[in-house]
Amino acid sequence: MIPLPISDEQKDELIAYLPPEYADSKRLDAWIMGASHHVSACYFKKAYVYALSLLVCHLAALESRGTDGDAGTVTSKREGDISVSYGSTKGNDDDAWLSSTSFGQQFLLLRKQYSPRPGVTGAVRMQGFCGGNVIR
Repeated sequence: MIPLPISDEQKDELIAYLPPEYADSKRLDAWIMGASHHVSACYFKKAYVYALSLLVCHLAALESRGTDGDAGTVTSKREGDISVSYGSTKGNDDDAWLSSTSFGQQFLLLRKQYSPRPGVTGAVRMQGFCGGNVIR
């Protein structure tokens, strides 16, 4: 078994953010591994585990919609004989797949909140690795 990219304490924190049906799933470790490829502790800093939990929920929600992995937002519902229709997640935007669940949308907002911005002096911290140098 491949070790998870988070500590036991981080996993406990992550589970506290999850809905019970995801927290109790046998697929939880697989979702954590998959989500970890899209979330950086250096980028999100203190919000890393929360960001990871949002992506775990996003992956779980997509998986619960169908096995083909191409489920978008719900576009119609019906109760008699049960029918649900989903919109497309395909698009020119790389983030289109995240827009298809409320968890993905929350992740996008959090990512925007943590996006690098120029400082007051015009200095920008290099992103992509921990401890980036200030560039002027």
